[in-house]
Amino acid sequence: MTEVKHSAAGFGAIGLAAAVIFSLAWVVAASADPSWILGSDTLSELGVSDVEVAKNAFNYGCMIAGALLFIYGCGKAYRFSGAECASGVLAAVAAICLALIGVFTMDHDLHKLFAIAFFVLIAFSVLAAGYADGKSGRSLNAAVCACVLTAAVISVAAISFPMGEAIAVAGCIAWIIADSLKLMFSRFPRTYV
Repeated sequence: MTEVKHSAAGFGAIGLAAAVIFSLAWVVAASADPSWILGSDTLSELGVSDVEVAKNAFNYGCMIAGALLFIYGCGKAYRFSGAECASGVLAAVAAICLALIGVFTMDHDLHKLFAIAFFVLIAFSVLAAGYADGKSGRSLNAAVCACVLTAAVISVAAISFPMGEAIAVAGCIAWIIADSLKLMFSRFPRTYV
């Protein structure tokens, strides 16, 4: 049995790119549509905006970020085992839902299905990653996971749904950044038989 240390830096860079692209798409779309109000409107309303730039930025942002997040999730699933692998698989499936949110906008019946599936899958991905990080002694990453999940649940339950959704999405972005940086700057053992 041989143990070799592998880098997952490439997958981490792709995850970081996904987070940055979605963040930029959100900012551009929200800035382009003066009628969209943070906390009053859901993010998906940007995808059906009357302002063409806002609509395109959000929908293409979802599709591009979804494609990159899919590669990131598949990379995690390939490089790791156990809970970290499960986190990657869940992130990859959530990424498909994110891309489909950009395809099936709010005015389609399937939109709500993909939006709910995205949030459920990404929450379980964060939970699995937090478990793996805590078990491996990566306390900072485990704390990010705990904070993201706690803030998302509390904000959706205690604040208006649109504001809770925005906080949950911002938390997902923070988690993807933290997890991507972990992959970029760490070497992980992989055992071969």
